Amino acid sequence: MGNPIKPSHYKLPSGAMCVDIIEELAEISSNKTFTDYNRFQAFKYVWRAGNKDDVVQDLKKAIQFLVFAIEYEEKKRNGN
Repeated sequence: MGNPIKPSHYKLPSGAMCVDIIEELAEISSNKTFTDYNRFQAFKYVWRAGNKDDVVQDLKKAIQFLVFAIEYEEKKRNGN
């Protein structure tokens, strides 16, 4: 079954883990926390698309998290 802390649908054959990539991205990011949370969730769903749940379901989840990030950034930009 694998390690529940590091499930196989978040691991590439090379051994690279999604969480490790997200950690590196977070260290160099200058975005607001809410924006990064949503973009990293989108990244996670694109990464695993079709390897855990249905590919279309995963891609739709990724889009939804990107929409959350975009709406948040647009509100900030418009002074809301």
